[in-house]
Amino acid sequence: MNGKFAHLILLFIALSANFSCQSPAAEVDFEKEKAAIKAVIAKETESYYQQDFEAWKSTYLDSPQFRMNGYWEGFPEKITFHNGFESLKAMKKAQFEADETLWKGSTEERSNENFRITAEMAWYTFDQYSYEKDTRKFLGKSLETRILEKQDGQWKIAYLGYHYFPMEEEEAN
Repeated sequence: MNGKFAHLILLFIALSANFSCQSPAAEVDFEKEKAAIKAVIAKETESYYQQDFEAWKSTYLDSPQFRMNGYWEGFPEKITFHNGFESLKAMKKAQFEADETLWKGSTEERSNENFRITAEMAWYTFDQYSYEKDTRKFLGKSLETRILEKQDGQWKIAYLGYHYFPMEEEEAN
């Protein structure tokens, strides 16, 4: 019994030493990273409505791994998606050049924010309310998801998800 017990003790010591030699998870300054993520989301939204293609594009992970899924009853197809950034980039470039961006100049308010942040990846979910800038007419509410990755020390949007609630008849008028 003593031999088995000694063997278990040695095994425990060896495993403990192995775990202690592994590098600890990188410390994350949560508030700093949260502010940086919110700044990227704000820049993406503002540059989108200003139709500033280069500024808008700079907020995204330009990669085949990028994903976007969205639902809005205002789309003829209702659901839109992009697997890889190339197709979204080409579509937005054409949209901006044709001056076909909807809700230009609208304002957005975010609530029910939830963050999960690690050293190289984060996700951010929130409710978003959109309004016409001057009249404050309600345009829509959406549930939003962003997954971000760090690229060269900067947060980039790797996943963009939104789901707009159907408009009530009295809200739409």
